[in-house]
Amino acid sequence: MQDNVVLSMKNINKTFPGVRALQNVDFTLRKGEIHALMGEN
Repeated sequence: MQDNVVLSMKNINKTFPGVRALQNVDFTLRKGEIHALMGEN
């Protein structure tokens, strides 16, 4: 399955003033997959 990996990100963190939006998130995108990231805004 590792052969199909197009993008791999580890330990993603994102903060805004007073808000921790992401903490230690891992994301792997494989060939043929479609993903969407959505939030309150």
